[in-house]
Amino acid sequence: MSLPQHRKLALATATALALLTAGLAWQAAAADGGGHPASPGAGAKSGTVSSERVEHGPGAAEDYWTPERMRAAEPAPMPVVPGE
Repeated sequence: MSLPQHRKLALATATALALLTAGLAWQAAAADGGGHPASPGAGAKSGTVSSERVEHGPGAAEDYWTPERMRAAEPAPMPVVPGE
């Protein structure tokens, strides 16, 4: 039994996206954990996760970034790839 061309394309696309997502998740875990996804990162404390919901109104950023703060702002440091 043969699949129609559009189903083959959809299946190939879904497979590629799943592999890409898994690879990116592994890479992020490895970067946080010193090279091995299963090892805890240097800043890891325990398996407990806590969060806090913070809501900002639409004008919060506008209120914060006054002309004085804009003049004094400095660019954020950009990540550097080791070995380059």
